[in-house]
Amino acid sequence: MAERNGAQPCLYHWHDEIEILCGLERETVVGVLEHPYRLKEGDILIIGPRQNHCLFPSEREAKRLVLSFHPSLLFSKSAFAVDGACFSRIRRHSSQWGREGREAVEKSIAVIEREYRQREPGWREGVYAQLMLLAVAAIRLLPLETPEKRRSSQDDSLKRVLSYLSEHDLSSLTLKDCAEALGFNETYLSGLFKRQTGTTFHQYVLKLRLNQAEQLLENTNLSISAVSVQSGFSSVKTFHRVFHEQYGVTPGQYRDQIRAVLQPGVIGT
Repeated sequence: MAERNGAQPCLYHWHDEIEILCGLERETVVGVLEHPYRLKEGDILIIGPRQNHCLFPSEREAKRLVLSFHPSLLFSKSAFAVDGACFSRIRRHSSQWGREGREAVEKSIAVIEREYRQREPGWREGVYAQLMLLAVAAIRLLPLETPEKRRSSQDDSLKRVLSYLSEHDLSSLTLKDCAEALGFNETYLSGLFKRQTGTTFHQYVLKLRLNQAEQLLENTNLSISAVSVQSGFSSVKTFHRVFHEQYGVTPGQYRDQIRAVLQPGVIGT
């Protein structure tokens, strides 16, 4: 279990674990099987094992709680194997659930978080018990997802756009080039992206560049100029301006702050 913010997006991927996301502050947009879900404060999203998903760049202040666990923890015994896919069959977003199901899931997540934080004797057993109750809720109380006979053309289009963005250099990502490469009208692509992700094409690309810069500042000794180039900004001046607008400090000040926090013996690392 961990808390994450909006500065930690990722491209489409999958894993064997079941992942439960709880919105804490602001809004995070999560793509699951190319369908976008808005995770606001109080919302819950359940992603089944091996379901392709991604996190769109969002505001740094956007926060979510992440709970993940392997299905074998609950369903390894033959007596439970028949229900092993229960988290993959349900409607994923809490806005689609009834009150009883939502309250049951919220209660179990709250207890899991408390057990995990406090680590009192027997806390692992306490967490396991609540995970089992989550499975019971998924089986009994949460509505099943309707089978998708065919994904909508809009979802297919978004998948193509996201694939294009993941395969091209950050410095060359423009709405015009993307639209021409994929055979879309610019206005159509701009509107599609906004409807499906909750953010504009420009804002999405800008977040990708800022997150790339953030990682380089934290994990390399590259000069600020080199970080600017590798993050796809047109000039160091633009990089300084945009970075300061988003983070409230210059790139150099940000790097200094990170290194000060990471120094041995400093409280809060």
